[in-house]
Amino acid sequence: MTNDGAELVYTYDSQGPRTGITGLLTDLARAGITFKDLDTTQSSLEDIFVDLVRRDG
Repeated sequence: MTNDGAELVYTYDSQGPRTGITGLLTDLARAGITFKDLDTTQSSLEDIFVDLVRRDG
């Protein structure tokens, strides 16, 4: 996947009392920022570990 500056990654705690997603979407709309697609993924503990190892390595 290429990042041409048209991608926003928003990370949140799905177990938290509030994710902030509603506020994010509201803020984007107020700023006049539109989007064509919304994709969500949930990281596994393995994904998080591998990402941490790559950052430190």
